[in-house]
Amino acid sequence: MIDLSINICTYNNRDFLRTCLTSIYREIKNITFEVIVVDNGSKDGTVDLIESDFPDVEVIKNNTNHGVAKARNQAIKHSIGRYVLLLDADTELISGNIAKVIKYLDASPMVGLLGVQQLTYNNSPYPAARTFPGVRHVILRRLAFLGFISHSNALKRHHLMLASHDGPAEVDYVIGAFQLIRKDIFGTVGLLDEEMFYGFEDADFCARIKKAGYKVIYYPDVTIKHYVQGLTRRTLFYKTTVKLLFLHFKSYMRFYTKHYDLL
Repeated sequence: MIDLSINICTYNNRDFLRTCLTSIYREIKNITFEVIVVDNGSKDGTVDLIESDFPDVEVIKNNTNHGVAKARNQAIKHSIGRYVLLLDADTELISGNIAKVIKYLDASPMVGLLGVQQLTYNNSPYPAARTFPGVRHVILRRLAFLGFISHSNALKRHHLMLASHDGPAEVDYVIGAFQLIRKDIFGTVGLLDEEMFYGFEDADFCARIKKAGYKVIYYPDVTIKHYVQGLTRRTLFYKTTVKLLFLHFKSYMRFYTKHYDLL
């Protein structure tokens, strides 16, 4: 069995995916790994790019957009690593110490899932670790393009920006752009919830892990860049279609129904 299976789902994200895949092969050393990309029906030449420039990557081709959770579940089922890394296509690894994280997880059997520090395209901190989202947090995040809301203590507490993380720390959840998961956890808590088409499948999975008695850890010694979120978060309310907003809040209501006891 290899050490790590890196799972990426993508939809019309060719240029970001090129950066992501290049960083994987540049930065990851001293462990064995595989890369599985699930393409959700891209029309921008994503599959051609992978097949021509990254022949070692396994590609699963969907004809339509299956959503994040279903696509990631496809990759998880194909994974043979001791650990599974769910990674967004719009990320770039800029720390080469993934082997150190694997060593940490090997020594920490009660850690079920781990996330790392994230930066935006302009190197500003991006809130990768958070408290479980209450209703007001969901609304505040949608209105965060308003300066007084983005700098409010309520949102900062939700994003754990008032806490100091000098080393690994237990948190409620880490966002799905980078979730490093112990493979046998899936046998305990199941796969991602495919009823959550757009959003909150990451928080839901962390909640299920914690309810099963495992820890979710934020590990700040490893850093990635998370490009699209940083580029769009101030205007996300305007850029998101009505359909996606509906799917987003539908996913949240499912999360709330399942885990209101944790809020």
